[in-house]
Amino acid sequence: MAKTKDLLKKLNKKSKKKLSMSDVKSLVKGYKKKDFKDDKKLKKLIKKVSKAVGIKLSDKQISKVRKQVKERLPGL
Repeated sequence: MAKTKDLLKKLNKKSKKKLSMSDVKSLVKGYKKKDFKDDKKLKKLIKKVSKAVGIKLSDKQISKVRKQVKERLPGL
């Protein structure tokens, strides 16, 4: 759980916003674990989250985030 809190802290620091875990969960509402395996759906979700926090990501950054998501979520 510490990793999740660290990630949320990092997100809030970069976005200069105060998002809660509930806010993040509301963004991923409707997504299932299998959706994280689908690169197109994962990319769409990453864009959705980045837009919500006000951070513009390049395609290279999105690829990096996608890779990090797959590394941090076992079974993907």
